[in-house]
Amino acid sequence: MRPIWAISLLLLHLFNMGGYQLLFKHFEEVSNTRLVAKIDHQDYDEKNLLEIKVPIHLPYQLDWADYERVDGEIVLEGVHYNYVKRKLVNDTMTFLCLPNTEKTQIHHARETFYSLVNDLQQETSNQESGSVPPTSKPIKFNVTEFDQDAVVFELNQFNQTKRADFLLFSSVLADNFMPAIERPPATIA
Repeated sequence: MRPIWAISLLLLHLFNMGGYQLLFKHFEEVSNTRLVAKIDHQDYDEKNLLEIKVPIHLPYQLDWADYERVDGEIVLEGVHYNYVKRKLVNDTMTFLCLPNTEKTQIHHARETFYSLVNDLQQETSNQESGSVPPTSKPIKFNVTEFDQDAVVFELNQFNQTKRADFLLFSSVLADNFMPAIERPPATIA
């Protein structure tokens, strides 16, 4: 009987440590997959689309005649949106996005569950009663916070940096240049 209790308490402890994060992540992925399937079958209302315009500064770009299908997502003010279409006109990329309300609700439920599990509600009730708040606060560690897919290149700064390094490198070479060729040391036989 003791091994059953020990195993169940161990499983409960493992779930408390990080299992709920995996569970909520799975639910978010399932809701995201459902919405992408709806978008692929064009089973959505055009009225719900949100338009986002992003300036693009690239030379020799061509305007697109029609929208093209694109996958991706963005979070604006706590609401998750999935990209539906995109179009490039002049110097502006226009994205049409569909709100993913199910994923937003799951994300808020995860945050609420985290605050309840880690007793974050008690801190606000202590502040209301006038007592001194604790000096240490729990730190939220979420692996997905460190996962970034975006890569940004700034070529103008790269060229300036390389030019500065080259000038610095060439001045160091000029100071340490030896004008005469010396004989190599004799080898010991």
